[in-house]
Amino acid sequence: MADGEKQLVRVIGFHQTYERRPIKGDPLNDEVDDRGFKLDAKGKRVLANVEEDWVTYCPSHSPLGSSTTERIRHIRPDDAEINPEMAEKNMFMAARWAAIEPAYLAWKSGHELPVGGTPLSQWPGVSAAMAEELKRYNVRTVEDVRDLSESMLERIRLPNVRGLRDQAKAFIENMKVSENALREVERDNEIETLKAALAEQREQLSAAMALLEEKASGGSSELDELRRQLDEKGVKYHHKAGVDTLKALLAEAA
Repeated sequence: MADGEKQLVRVIGFHQTYERRPIKGDPLNDEVDDRGFKLDAKGKRVLANVEEDWVTYCPSHSPLGSSTTERIRHIRPDDAEINPEMAEKNMFMAARWAAIEPAYLAWKSGHELPVGGTPLSQWPGVSAAMAEELKRYNVRTVEDVRDLSESMLERIRLPNVRGLRDQAKAFIENMKVSENALREVERDNEIETLKAALAEQREQLSAAMALLEEKASGGSSELDELRRQLDEKGVKYHHKAGVDTLKALLAEAA
């Protein structure tokens, strides 16, 4: 997510239940109804015990407000009915799922819910006890503290919460400055490394060119000498003949 872009909702948690639901059938091999559910010999839908995943979330701008609990399969955009005339609703569903999906995948794989921002554990501005108190209000990151609204400040029972919000703002700004400075240093180091590599390549190229010139000048002198000796003996040769050919002609003439 782009820097400064806020998620639509904040995930509070997940849980799983088991329900009896009709199962989809194979239209080619099973008796199915008009919605594709499998039917038994009496024409009734076949039921099976299945896992049902649930998510509880709240608006990101009001983590202390009322929460909503829904079935995961009902809020997946892929599973929802897409209506071209309801583009605004579809965009809302996509944005909501974009905020929920990473946390859902982490929960399904047995990991802790990912934190979108700087975890409170990485901020020296709060103690472990203060961090636990903030988490009771679904405030899990330094960015959450920075973005606390006035109504939320009134409800959180910590001393000098407004001062804590100001400290969070300063911490994030300083962190951005440090990150920018680190990027500058890394870029300068990369430029110096590239310069050194380029200088080395130039030295290698100069050495190779000098070697080629040396060989070329030596070969030219030998060719001239062979041609001179052949000319003295009146032996004809092709003007593009190489050293080996001229030596062979000179040997024959001898």
